[in-house]
Amino acid sequence: MTSDGSRHGMDTRASLRGADPLRVIACVVGPPILAEAVVAAGGLTGSVALLIRLTGITSAAAAVMSLVVRPHLAAVAQARIAATDIEAQLLAERAERDFRERFDRAIATSEAEPASLRTGLRAVMELLPEYDVALLLSAPEEPRIGWSVRMVDGALQPAEPMPGLPGCIALSSGTTAVTTTSHALDACPHLGDPAMEVSAACVPFRLADRTLGAVCITGPPGEAPDAHTMATVEWIVDRTGARVAEQRRLKGPSTPGPSDPVTELPTEIALKSHLRDLVRALTPFCVAVVHVDGADEYRGEYGDDEFHDALRLLADTLVTTLRPDDVVCRLDGPRFAAVLQQCTADEASAAMERVREMLVLNLTMEGAPYFTCSAGIVESHRATSLDETVSLADAACEAAHLQGGNRVTVADAGPAPD
Repeated sequence: MTSDGSRHGMDTRASLRGADPLRVIACVVGPPILAEAVVAAGGLTGSVALLIRLTGITSAAAAVMSLVVRPHLAAVAQARIAATDIEAQLLAERAERDFRERFDRAIATSEAEPASLRTGLRAVMELLPEYDVALLLSAPEEPRIGWSVRMVDGALQPAEPMPGLPGCIALSSGTTAVTTTSHALDACPHLGDPAMEVSAACVPFRLADRTLGAVCITGPPGEAPDAHTMATVEWIVDRTGARVAEQRRLKGPSTPGPSDPVTELPTEIALKSHLRDLVRALTPFCVAVVHVDGADEYRGEYGDDEFHDALRLLADTLVTTLRPDDVVCRLDGPRFAAVLQQCTADEASAAMERVREMLVLNLTMEGAPYFTCSAGIVESHRATSLDETVSLADAACEAAHLQGGNRVTVADAGPAPD
């Protein structure tokens, strides 16, 4: 319990902290003067007088400490904390301004679409070095993920198909989706790996009025990026999308020549043009020629309309199963061609096997009359001309058809040239 004297002392100190300077001076000077008055009035000498004088001096010193020194030290400490906070804020603002300027320079000088995508993803990785970053590409006309393009050591990896075409909240809503755990009820379906829990943020990647996909950032559970960092990520993704849209606009039509009236795919004119571009750029590639097995019998049994539906279904299967940068064309009749750049014969064969599997699934879902397809593949270095490249792939496809169909065959034109 507090005594009356101590409570009075506390009340006095509290009142003095808000007192004007004259009262502060009185409280500091008063105790020594009062002590001298007591000594003089009582005629005290010796140790008693000394004790009274020391008490006055001690009271004055305590008043100085309480009313002057301590408030001053507290004010100095607060000023230092404020100065440190301001300095940290200025450094953060300067670092962010420098980051944005560097990104603007890099994205403005990127000469092709892959370079722009690489620049954008690298910028996000620099901003969030402890997180994994990937570009998720949507399936045609659907808010679902068809392919995933990851960044490894600063390089874009080949697009990998996403099994089952999982959904993405950022694609369906058109807004950024952030979750602290992939096990949450409202987490993006493409995060649904029960063996691995992560935090995630998906930012829509738009080209003008079209959403191409989403930039997905994953990290440890419970550690999603803060709001300020996400605002910077959204700025990066928006700038990257604007740059890619500009590059596509300047490049003009990507598929020269007319479109096929049945499937709306590019025709052989676009195929030859694309092959010439790859050869000039010294880019290795594979060509696959795909043929509907038993096309004449199918057409004779079901008629032209059903046959055209079959061609459209096979075209859709090729486009949605292969990578976004693979070019699919309609040749003539039941024949299609696909160009898979930076791809070996084994990789192309695996891709075309996936096409066969997806065709069966699509036929089942559509309830359409059953048919199969065969594919022939040739690597670019196996031929000496563009016409020979297509001819070798066509011959390999015919060989697959003669062996019973519904299979993939690789052309063998002897040993590769030196």
